[in-house]
Amino acid sequence: MQQFLDWFDRNVGSDGSTLDWYWRLGILAGVVLAAYLIDFIFVRAIIPTLRKLTSKTSTQVDDILLGDHVVRSFSHILPPIVLTFALPFVTQGTLETIIARLTEIYIIINVTRFLCILVDAVFKAILSRGKEAGKNAARIHSMKGLVQTVQIFICAIAAILVVSAILDKSPAYLISGLGAMAAVLMLVFQDSIKGLVAGIQLLFNDMLEVGDWIAMPARNVDGTVIEITLTTVKVRNWDNTILTIPPYNLLTETFQNWRGMRLSDGRRLTRTINIDMRSVHFLTAAEAKKWGIDRAEHRTMTNLEVFRTQLHDLLIKDPDLNPEMGLMVRQLAAGSDGIPVQIYAFTRTKVWAEYEDIQSRLVEFALATLHEYHLVVFQRGGLPPEVDEK
Repeated sequence: MQQFLDWFDRNVGSDGSTLDWYWRLGILAGVVLAAYLIDFIFVRAIIPTLRKLTSKTSTQVDDILLGDHVVRSFSHILPPIVLTFALPFVTQGTLETIIARLTEIYIIINVTRFLCILVDAVFKAILSRGKEAGKNAARIHSMKGLVQTVQIFICAIAAILVVSAILDKSPAYLISGLGAMAAVLMLVFQDSIKGLVAGIQLLFNDMLEVGDWIAMPARNVDGTVIEITLTTVKVRNWDNTILTIPPYNLLTETFQNWRGMRLSDGRRLTRTINIDMRSVHFLTAAEAKKWGIDRAEHRTMTNLEVFRTQLHDLLIKDPDLNPEMGLMVRQLAAGSDGIPVQIYAFTRTKVWAEYEDIQSRLVEFALATLHEYHLVVFQRGGLPPEVDEK
C-alpha cells in the first residue's frame, strides 16, 4: 500500500505545497459523481421537460431541434469539460498531461458528434418547415448532399484538432502540411469530390430533385429519384428495382427529366394509325347524305377527311383530354406503310395507369369506327382491302 502511495505522490504531484493525496482522490471522486449527476439530470429532468414543452406546439421544428438525440449528444460534452477544470486539483506532472490530452480528444469527438447531429437536425427541421409552409419539399430534400458535405467538413476539422492534440502541435502547423498531401487526397477521394461538385451543380441549376421521374437508357434508368446523396443518386425503376448512379454521370451523360410534364396541366398523348391508301376515296352521294355534308362539297372531300374531322370533334368533347394544351388529328407523310393518321392530345391525368387506359381507349375507338368511313387499316403482308361500297 505504501508503495502505491509513494508512486501516486511522485506522479500525481504532491510536493508539500499542494493538496494531500486523499484530498485529490476526494476531488476526483467528486468530479466522477458530478459527471454522473449531469447525465442523470439530463436523462431524468431536462429531456422529459423539453419533450413536454415541444409536444404542446403545433410545429415539428422544435421537436426536431430539441429532440432526445440532439440534447443527449450535447450532454456528453459537459462531463469532460468539468474534468478539464478540476484536473489541476487532482493530478500534476506527466499523468496530468496524458489525462488532459485524452480529455481534450474526448471533448473534440463529442463536440464533432453533436455538431453533425445538429446539422442533420437543422436539415430535417427545414424539411419539416417547408412541408408545413407548402413549399417544394422534394427540392429541400435534395440538399442532403450539401448537408453531408458540411458534416464531412466538420469531421475533417475535428481530425486535424485530434492529431494536433496527440502531437501537441498547433492546428495551423498541420494545415500548412496538407498542401503536400492534396494530390494523394484527391486521388483517394476523387469519387466523393466529383460527387460533391456534381451534386452542387445539380442542386443549384435545378436539374434534379427527389421525386423526379428520369430516364437514362444508357444505364437502364427509367424511374423516380428517391434519394440524392454526396456520392449516389438512387432511382426506383418502374419495375421497383433500385439503381444507383454517381451524380457526375448525370452531368457528363444525357438524361431525360419528366418533371415538366408532372408540373404541367396534362401529359402528351401521340398514337398513330396507318390507313391503307387504297381505301381512300371521294365521298359518294350516299356517304355525303349519311354524314350531312352538302352535295356540292362531296366531290372534293374524302372519307379520310371526314374521319379526321369527326374524330377531332369527338376528342374535343372527351372529359379526359385537355384541349387547351393542344389537340389535333393530323395526317403525317405517307410512305410504304400507308397513310399515318396521328392523334395528338394531352390527357388531364398524369397517373401512368390512367394515362395508358385513356390512350388505349382512344385508339380502340378509332379502329372500331374506321369501317363506318369505309377505311381500312394498313397491315403489312395483308390481303387487299374489301371496301363496302354501300
